[in-house]
Amino acid sequence: MIATSSRPPLVRFVALVEQRLGLHYEEGQWGELVPLLAERSAACGVERYLEQLASQSSQAEWKALAERLTVGETYFLRHPTQLETLVDQVLPTFLRQTSTVRVLCAGCSTGEEPYSVALLARERGRVDSSRLRILGIDVNPRSIAHARRACYSPWSLRAVPSAMRQQWFQHTPEGFALQPQVRDQVIFEERNLLEEASAFWAPGSFHAILCRNVVLYFPQDVIRKIIARMAQALVPGGYLFMGPSETLRGISEDFELLRGGDAFYYRLKPPAPPTVSVPHQAAPVATATATATATPTATATATVAQRVATPAPMPPPAPDGLEGVLQLLEAERYTEAWALLESVPGNSSPKAQLLRAVLHLHAGRLSQAEQLGRQLVTASSTEASAYYLLGLCLEQSGDEAGARGRYASSVRAEPTFALAHLRAGSLARRAGDMVDARVALRMAVSLLPQEKPLHLSLFGGGFGRHGLMQVGLQELQACTEVP
Repeated sequence: MIATSSRPPLVRFVALVEQRLGLHYEEGQWGELVPLLAERSAACGVERYLEQLASQSSQAEWKALAERLTVGETYFLRHPTQLETLVDQVLPTFLRQTSTVRVLCAGCSTGEEPYSVALLARERGRVDSSRLRILGIDVNPRSIAHARRACYSPWSLRAVPSAMRQQWFQHTPEGFALQPQVRDQVIFEERNLLEEASAFWAPGSFHAILCRNVVLYFPQDVIRKIIARMAQALVPGGYLFMGPSETLRGISEDFELLRGGDAFYYRLKPPAPPTVSVPHQAAPVATATATATATPTATATATVAQRVATPAPMPPPAPDGLEGVLQLLEAERYTEAWALLESVPGNSSPKAQLLRAVLHLHAGRLSQAEQLGRQLVTASSTEASAYYLLGLCLEQSGDEAGARGRYASSVRAEPTFALAHLRAGSLARRAGDMVDARVALRMAVSLLPQEKPLHLSLFGGGFGRHGLMQVGLQELQACTEVP
């Protein structure tokens, strides 16, 4: 048992959270857990509550804590080059060998990732959807319930082209509901990645596993266990996709790094051949044989992806200060960004508060983000960004009319704010205000080449300047006008 009476209650609570959920909190972040511990232990007292958490009969309480502590921000078609590589190159190779292909999305949050795989498989036509089985797992029961409902806000569909949205989603009063034929293709399970579950992780269970932007929140010893479990569960030559800022360097030697276009991913290495004692004079023959047998394997692999000869580089260390926080945020390393922000001297400046508000938004803490945004509109240096942030909060809450008003305020504060024009134009188009939509979207397309790097880093949503230009052009095409 991890809890002992000689340790302060908060320290024991943090240790239990890491042990049971795998979530690692730096000491500077412990203050975030104080209100939660006080709330959950109010009925029986802290000591009794910690005893219950450490017992084997605490599953219901751990489910409640998982809901509060694991709020994943995600959206459809996130990091699309990886998903396209999966459905265009990886999965078709297995369909030539087996009747069904099984894909696991680990840490699937509210379901956008597994549904994206299902959508792309149908759209791109390289995979027979009837032979594709997709499973999504997450520790958060509320997220799993949301995924099974398959109804999403416009913010979750922000990267989905209009034609795809019209074909596969139905606009309802609650949001955009996924068509039943796609929804029913994905199965969801509530599951903790830290649990052994030998039957679930049985050898050969999956052909590909997506575990993107999940393990970066865990300490290294936990990551090693999770990756080893996934390596065991893959078929020989199976594939593992991780987030763009994640690497297996120093974590696992079971995979080789591959590259397909701009997408990096991993392939399970074949088992090492047994070591055989060979007389010294036979060494040249053995070497020649090894070379001959290696060549077809390399050729076959090259048909799937271009092999990368060097190991994946570790993500470069971020510089200190607010610039470091910004770089970590841009790389979607949110936990590290938050920890660094809290350690920066003078972290109550308007820029620091803006970064804090954006991190709240990415974590789904809309009320905290909105509260900071309202404070920041009074400072001229952050007024436009603050109004834009408030617009994102309202849009994510489903209030598109209110969001348009905030984006308009952002444009008034900074007329060259391209992203504010883009969001305002997109919402105007959805509301049927085509004249306003065309004006705003034309402004966005003309201003995006000069958009401030800070705006792109804070609010680009994973898109670069070129990707945002494509979004703007697609929105204009949807208004039946092409510049």
